[in-house]
Amino acid sequence: MQVDDPRSTSSSPIVGQTPPASPGPARPEVARPHDGASPAGQPSAAERSARGREVQQAFEAANDAPDVRADRVADARQRIAQGTYTVNAEVIARGIFEAVRRHA
Repeated sequence: MQVDDPRSTSSSPIVGQTPPASPGPARPEVARPHDGASPAGQPSAAERSARGREVQQAFEAANDAPDVRADRVADARQRIAQGTYTVNAEVIARGIFEAVRRHA
C-alpha cells in the first residue's frame, strides 16, 4: 500500500484541475437585532452571572461552615496513637451504601 504525503502537490487530487468559479465578492455581515439570546444554546451573560453568584455563595457557605466533628477527629487520632482504634467494616460499608443510594 502506498501512502502519499498530503503536503505534496503531486499527491493532490486537484492538481491540474481548474479551480471552481468564485461565487463573487463576500457579502458584509448583516447587523441583526440583539434579542438577548446567545448563539448555539450558550447561556447569556446574565445567566452566567447568576450561576457565578450561586457558585460563589455555595463556596462562601462551605468556607463558613464549622469544622465537622473536630472532637471525633481528635479522639480518633488519640486512639490511633495508642493502638486502640478499630474499624468496623460493616458500619463503613453501610454508610457508603446509604450515601450512594441517596445520590442515585
